[in-house]
Amino acid sequence: MLQSNDHCTCNSAPKAGRPTCWFISYTEFHCQQSLQNSLITCYIPLLSFEFRSLTMVFLHEFIGLCILVFLINPISSLQSYDESNCSATSQVHEPNYLCTPKDSPCHTYVVYRVQKDFQSMSSIASLFNLSMSDLLETNHMTEADSTGLKLRKEIIVPVECSCFRTISRSIFEYRISSSTSSLASFACGVFEGLTKVQSLQEENPDFELNLAGDLMIKVPIRCACPDANQSRNGVQHLVTYPVLENDHTEIIARKFGVPEEIIWNANKMQSFPTIFPLTTLLVPKKDVPVLNLDVHEDLPSGPRVASPIEKIEPSKKSKHLSSYAILGLGLFAVVILLIASIVAFHHVRKRRNQTSFQLLSGRSSVSSNVSPDFLERMSELKQSLTNFTLEELRDATEDFNEGYKAGKAVYRGKIGSYKVAIERMNTDEATRRVVYILTKINHLNIVKIEGCCYGTDPYLVYEFAEYGSLRDCLSDASVARQLTWGKRTTIAFDVAVALHYIHYCTKPCFIHGNINCKNVLITKDWRAKITGFTSAKPSICSKEDGETSFDVDVFGFGVVLIELLSGKQGEGGGEVLKEFVNIFADHGIEGCSEKLEKFMDPNNPLADALCLAFLAKACVESDPHHRPTMDNVIKALSRFS
Repeated sequence: MLQSNDHCTCNSAPKAGRPTCWFISYTEFHCQQSLQNSLITCYIPLLSFEFRSLTMVFLHEFIGLCILVFLINPISSLQSYDESNCSATSQVHEPNYLCTPKDSPCHTYVVYRVQKDFQSMSSIASLFNLSMSDLLETNHMTEADSTGLKLRKEIIVPVECSCFRTISRSIFEYRISSSTSSLASFACGVFEGLTKVQSLQEENPDFELNLAGDLMIKVPIRCACPDANQSRNGVQHLVTYPVLENDHTEIIARKFGVPEEIIWNANKMQSFPTIFPLTTLLVPKKDVPVLNLDVHEDLPSGPRVASPIEKIEPSKKSKHLSSYAILGLGLFAVVILLIASIVAFHHVRKRRNQTSFQLLSGRSSVSSNVSPDFLERMSELKQSLTNFTLEELRDATEDFNEGYKAGKAVYRGKIGSYKVAIERMNTDEATRRVVYILTKINHLNIVKIEGCCYGTDPYLVYEFAEYGSLRDCLSDASVARQLTWGKRTTIAFDVAVALHYIHYCTKPCFIHGNINCKNVLITKDWRAKITGFTSAKPSICSKEDGETSFDVDVFGFGVVLIELLSGKQGEGGGEVLKEFVNIFADHGIEGCSEKLEKFMDPNNPLADALCLAFLAKACVESDPHHRPTMDNVIKALSRFS
């Protein structure tokens, strides 16, 4: 019998007939061999299987075995990341780290950042009911450098974590000053989310502020102990880390010197998750944590989302949402280039005497001279999300009144003096996907996400488009009359630029997957922004292998062009699409012109419309390989008059 805390792949040695093992950690595995028939039996918890000697087993069976063993006992965690604001007092799902009564207490650590009233190790030790010597020893400091600590400096604080009913916490008493304005200022200010208002209220049900004199309260700090799987893998501590603005898991992993993936696993997170300030993460450590304070909060090298910035104070009245960070010179240059390209496009359109149209052949894409890495970094400089409460969204829509509905699950609303669109999402997964994409993308022609609200039904809050969707505009006769040919071509160009941006200028690239007139929003100045990213997904950016993956968006763009030409609804049964394709059944230009004139909106100029129709026809080709790329589309739009 072979037994190890590791798992092994077994086979017979060619001469001795004894099992040999290659050890890979994390799973208990047992092997034994029968001397009578050279039969080897390997046992894994919940699994047993048999196979003969090496002469009877093919190589792919061993490879399959290794893969199977890895999948049998994945590393998982009891704890989940809580995205809710630390000031939330209701409708918070799983606000605490969980445990079972049989779990033993553990010695662990939390990260505390130096605050204005706690700038010495003695005051921090007093805050956590610790001796200063223990705190100094944990942080490898001496009394000489224990005072005048720099604000925001991160201190490792040892705590005893225990289970009360089903809640894991470290609790101590603190005398709170009567001058403290609220429990929110204490939980979110002094402790930066290490404790929550809801937890403080539950622990101190009789607590009242504004009473004379200081008050003693119980402070439950969020903490957790390693579970059985983590302990088997050598994890000794789960360090509670309060998330900063602009934090992401790569920075946190580098601070602690651990792989980023184990932070995701310990908090039941997907890859490259969105994290929020004033929340906490658990960081697994196999020894006493030592922070690398030289890690800078630079932008990540891979596809990830910086922690959104919370812009409103925890109250029922949201402040105006327009206070964004000032962009750097690089972003300014990119905006100027975009404006210049649009001006150039309009200049080309004014050359009415020319009616030539040239669709570029080939599948190659020559994208912007500005690298995707640079564009990604410029985009992430402006990320800002507000964590709204459900009460705020109800106030904005008069309790989701039907009169405020702007779509199947979309409501118009007003927060302060700022108009917004509020979308009810079906699942948390879809919500996270949209947040992940739209906080990575910052573009004039892509709808801007302003905030989110997590609860029983998650909601996303977007900037408001005065004219609604392009489908709404084309369906309303009075609005459609205002859509001059110039406005229609500008809308087409805006949509093309947006798709080109997500196909070639982001890291990773994205496929929208649902481009249609309902997902093109029109602003009050008749500019287009694409929305509807619930079906979007990352894609390959390779010229050789990845181009065909974008063809679904090119087809959708072609249908949008057909609707701009005709004013008719192109999706659905496909009758309009068939009617449009039949226009080109005759090869002669005259025959196409006559059919197109009957098909399109009578206010559109025939010569220009014919050019746009040829482009639309190329986009909806039945063979995806014959469709142009969005790079080709932009060049074509810039060349026709």
